[in-house]
Amino acid sequence: MEYFVLILAILLLVGSISIAMPSKSSKEISKIRMEAKMMGIKIASTIYGKNKFKNKNSNSVSYQIKNETSLKEGHFIRDKTDLILYSPVKLKYIDNFESIEKHLNNISESIEEIIFTDSFVFFLWKELDGLKELNNILDKLRNLKNF
Repeated sequence: MEYFVLILAILLLVGSISIAMPSKSSKEISKIRMEAKMMGIKIASTIYGKNKFKNKNSNSVSYQIKNETSLKEGHFIRDKTDLILYSPVKLKYIDNFESIEKHLNNISESIEEIIFTDSFVFFLWKELDGLKELNNILDKLRNLKNF
C-alpha cells in the first residue's frame, strides 16, 4: 500500500510539472510574437473586446501595423485560395480595385483576414509559418502604398 501511495504521488508530481511546461509549438509562437513586437508590430487578443474579424479559426491574436497604404477602408477574408472583399462593397467600383485585389492575393497564403482602417492594418495569419513569412507579408503590405 505504501508503494502505491508513493507511485501515485510521483505520478501527480510529474503530471503537474509536465502540464506547466510549454509545448514546442507554444515556444515557437512565443518567439515569433516577441520578434514581431521588436519589429514594431502591435499584437492584440481577438478573444476579448470588440472583435471585428469574421474568421472563427483558432487565431487568438491579431497583428497590427500602421497603415501607410492608399487603401483606407477595406475588409478582406480568405475564401479557399483568394482574399475576397467582405466590406465595403463600394470599394469594388474604384478604378484600380482589380490591381489591389491581385496584389493582396499575391501577399501570402498564410493570411486569413485583413482589415484596413485609416490608421492601421489588422491581419490574422498562420503564425507557425514563421518569421520569414511574416517579413514577406510586411514587405508586400508596404508595397501596397503604390496603388
